[in-house]
Amino acid sequence: MPYVKEIHEHFLSRSPWVDREKTVDTIKAGDPSRQVKTVAVGWMSTIYDLKKAVELGCELFITHEPTFWEHWAPEQKFRLARGGLEKTRLLKESGLVIMRCHDVWDRWPGIGIRDGWAGGLGLSELAAESGDGWSAMYAIPETTLREFAGHILEKVRPIGQDSVQVMGDPEMKISRPCLGVGCYTPGMEMIEKGADCMIGTFDGSWYYWEQRERFVECGAGVITVEHGTTENWGIRNLAEYVLRTWPQLTVHYLDLYPRPWTVY
Repeated sequence: MPYVKEIHEHFLSRSPWVDREKTVDTIKAGDPSRQVKTVAVGWMSTIYDLKKAVELGCELFITHEPTFWEHWAPEQKFRLARGGLEKTRLLKESGLVIMRCHDVWDRWPGIGIRDGWAGGLGLSELAAESGDGWSAMYAIPETTLREFAGHILEKVRPIGQDSVQVMGDPEMKISRPCLGVGCYTPGMEMIEKGADCMIGTFDGSWYYWEQRERFVECGAGVITVEHGTTENWGIRNLAEYVLRTWPQLTVHYLDLYPRPWTVY
């Protein structure tokens, strides 16, 4: 059976795009020398997911997003504050190890966050990428913005997104939608490359006027969804990857994080 530190090193050693000195992909709690038999993989290590992982007898929880609500390591600010204290106690009592897998998985080819999101939406014909590799544009048969937004809603509704927001003329024709890694909303570079529909997230679109409204004035449609929605397929792929790489392990995919719901 592998040790936590071996699993951690496996991901880092295969991610040349990651700066080991600056990455957030560190061990957040527990003993990295602990041997692993049962693993939980989830988008975010919420208290609900952590309790379930302990109940399932997991030694390791692999999370994509922060455990203690700070993106940058070492996530110390809220550990002993309300909410964080409950997690801190649970982790100490259970010995559960938390390993973050964010920087490595965002750009993991084919099955990571960006490509997993595209695959979940059925986008397969890559037309262009941003210079930094964080965004990608895809070729699709020409359709209207309204119809494409409906297609996206059909894809994301089963994973907990009950609506999508759309900006732009509903009847405008599009054939080159663009998306980014998780909450990373594609920028003007992609519109210059021909993108006519920008798919982003509420928390990754920065200011309404700086990105979404500006993109519409530049002739592109805009569709926004929740951060967790864009990364759902990628994290499912991560759980499957862990099982394929270490078939002797028991792997549980957990997604108990709260989903926003819409009042119409």
